Formats: sequence, structure tokens, C-alpha cells
Amino acid sequence: MMKLGRFVLTVVVIISFSLNILFYSVGRTRKLPLSNRTSDNWNSRNLRGNLTEQKFDTAAEFPVNHPNVCRGDVDLVVVVCSGLGNFKAREHVRKSWGLYSKQEIYKTRLVFLVGTSDKANLEQVLQENRVHGDIIVGNFIDTYRNLTLKSISVLKWMSSFCGNAKYGLKADDDVFVNIPNLISAMSSKRQTMEKFIIGSKQIGAKPIQDKNSKWYTPKEDFGEREYPPYVSGTAYAFTIPAAKALYRVRGRVKAFWLEDIYITGLCARAAGIPRYDHAGFTFQRRKPTGCAFRRHISGHYVTGEQMVKIYNELLQSDLKCD
Repeated sequence: MMKLGRFVLTVVVIISFSLNILFYSVGRTRKLPLSNRTSDNWNSRNLRGNLTEQKFDTAAEFPVNHPNVCRGDVDLVVVVCSGLGNFKAREHVRKSWGLYSKQEIYKTRLVFLVGTSDKANLEQVLQENRVHGDIIVGNFIDTYRNLTLKSISVLKWMSSFCGNAKYGLKADDDVFVNIPNLISAMSSKRQTMEKFIIGSKQIGAKPIQDKNSKWYTPKEDFGEREYPPYVSGTAYAFTIPAAKALYRVRGRVKAFWLEDIYITGLCARAAGIPRYDHAGFTFQRRKPTGCAFRRHISGHYVTGEQMVKIYNELLQSDLKCD
């Protein structure tokens, strides 16, 4: 009987302890602030960025937007096309050549364009936007095959919200750009014409028919023997009037999934916009040094650490180069 009594007492104590923990947890849950709860209702989620207070509007062309970025006197607006989950890449751009946009002398604005996809990544992007106020979210799924939609969104956004700017730059987030050199090149060319595109111009490229290739293009997708002259999509610049013209003609040009060929080749041809090769642009890798970029504009395949190194070296007044 003594053993049975002890057993019953032990059970009672365990049940009582468990109930106390349960009630405590319930009480704590009820006291959680609203900001710590999860919600599937994106339309009701308020987002506070550095520039504006916004809502994620799934019906909008730009569910997250900063429409006043180009307010004031603007020479250059830069849109960096970034993958939804490329958080570190965006941070390295901000800490390197993106800092040119903080220097009023260059009259430059910088934003990052992403699409939508995984909800967890999107939550992080929204938080990133609250901190930096420089994220534009386009209403398309962020995939490699949708890069044309992404580039059309760049044209749409610049045409709609940065019509007062002189120039636009579309760049990938693994590209370093020497903004002062770019503005100088654009200003020089703009003296003789209103609409143009400059970059690393490609001539004579042909559709790849190898089904194992990343760039395989069936004949039914593109019937011509050669692509029209175009500039590499890693980084290219244009006047804002050119951006508006490209956006207007996109409805008359058959959609094509290779974005640089579509935008700067097919659409530019339809709009009558000349494309110029500039030696300062390259879709290849340059040496990750300030000297390699001192007289050039862009270089591809640049790591985040290299971006910061290049930028800091370019700031050195005593930089010595061969």
C-alpha cells in the first residue's frame, strides 16, 4: 500500500507540473506582440522602409516600390537585378560601388530589383527593405527563364518613376561598376544623340542548337540565322528616352527568353535605337584591383570582398598603376 501511495503521489505531482507549464505557455502566447505572429495575409502586412510606408500589394506591378527615389535632380538611376536570396551580394554592392549613389556630386540613385518566389526568402527581403529602403519587388517569379520579364520591369520602373533622370544602368549583382567613368561616357555620347545604348556589344552571335547547352534555343523560338547586334546583359546603360522607347515597342516584338538579346537586340532594332560598343564594359572578369577599373566601367564575376577592395583602392589619391 505504501508503494501504491507513493506512485499515486508521484503521478499527481507530474500532472500538476505539466499543467502549470501548459498554462504558463498559453499565457505567454497570448501576450506575444502582433509583430511576432505569422500571417498568410500579405495584403494586410504593413512594411516600414527608410523612404516610405508601404503594403505588399499582390495586385500591383511592383508589390514593393519606392516611387520617390528619383525625386529631385538626377543624372543616373541604377537598377541592380538581384536574385531573391542574394542578400550578401546586395550588401557588398551597398558597401562598395553602390556608395557612389550616396555622394551628391554624382546625382545617382540606386535600387535593387527582385521578383517573388519562396516565402521565407521574401520575408527576409521585406525586412532588408525596412532597413535599407532600396528594394523594388516585381510581380513575377524570380527564375533564370524569367530574366526577360525582369528586364522589362526595369524599363517599366524607370519609365514610370525616373522619367526626370538622364541615364539608366541595368547591372547584375556580381558586377563592379565605376560610376564616375560611366557618367562621363554617357555625357559625352549624349551630346550628339538623345537615344542610345552602350555596353559590351556582340555581333554575329547565333542561336545555339545543342540541346545540352544552357542557352539552347529551338528554331521555333527564334527563326533568324543570327541574333541582331546586342550588348551583354551583365551591365549596359541607356538614356531614359531610350528606355521609354524600348518599353513601348516590347508589345510588338515576339517574346524571347534571353533578356539581353530581346531588350538590346530585338526591341532596340524595332525601336531604331543604336547600340554602341564601349571598351570600358566587359562581360568577362577583370583583375580585382583599383588599377584595372581606374579607366574602365564594368567587370563581371566580382566577389563581394573584391568589390570592397576595388572601391577602396579607387578612393586612394596616391594609387599607382603601370
